[in-house]
Amino acid sequence: MTEQQDTAFNKEHFEAIYPVGVERHYWNRCRYQVIADVLRSSGAKGPVLEIGCGKGLVVADLRGRGIDATGVELAVVDALDDMKDHVTTGADAMMMDDGFAATVRTILLLDVIEHIEDPKGFLSAIRIKFPAARHVICTVPARQELFSNFDRFNGHFRRYDLATLQAHMDPEGVRTWSGGYFFHALYPAAALQLRLSGARRPYFSVPAKGPSSWIHAMLGALFHLEYKLLPATWRGTSIIAVSEER
Repeated sequence: MTEQQDTAFNKEHFEAIYPVGVERHYWNRCRYQVIADVLRSSGAKGPVLEIGCGKGLVVADLRGRGIDATGVELAVVDALDDMKDHVTTGADAMMMDDGFAATVRTILLLDVIEHIEDPKGFLSAIRIKFPAARHVICTVPARQELFSNFDRFNGHFRRYDLATLQAHMDPEGVRTWSGGYFFHALYPAAALQLRLSGARRPYFSVPAKGPSSWIHAMLGALFHLEYKLLPATWRGTSIIAVSEER
């Protein structure tokens, strides 16, 4: 199986949902920190490969934290200028050089598998292609009751709960798995919005530099604090999970 068979983005789609400056949005600020937290707490080792990395926003953040991360993106998009040496676009992860693939210790699939019709088969193929990868870390949109025009616009087959994500990441039940929700406070807000309007805006607005960006930085920090303090089983709009080979 290759990513080509599923709902890969094109360049225009990327520009709509990942405009320049989107890294300043509170959602991304919090998400970056949560991903870094799980990488460290899980004991995941580098080299780290993000499959479906887009322009390289997460790769850039992780490298800024001293993590040996690279990325590959199926869509033909322009990588961030300072990530061009670390991100390959217009390329299928399954076609990467086997010598390089054998060095990868950790795979990131960040808001990727909801685009895949057969995620179990996809993850099985990933594990065969990258035989030294002991950890797979996924983020996904959460709660099928929140499925909306946002998901249809973004080519999602589904939203996840914890049990479904575990079943897709470890269908044989042979790996160590842990996962939890984040963006807890966004869950009731999203549910109310859907109930009242039946739709949500399918793209991010970019906070301007200055006070607007500062507010988003504070919101990102608050959502990260919420993630750290609230039970992982409390519903949120996203899930992060990690599987480790035993």
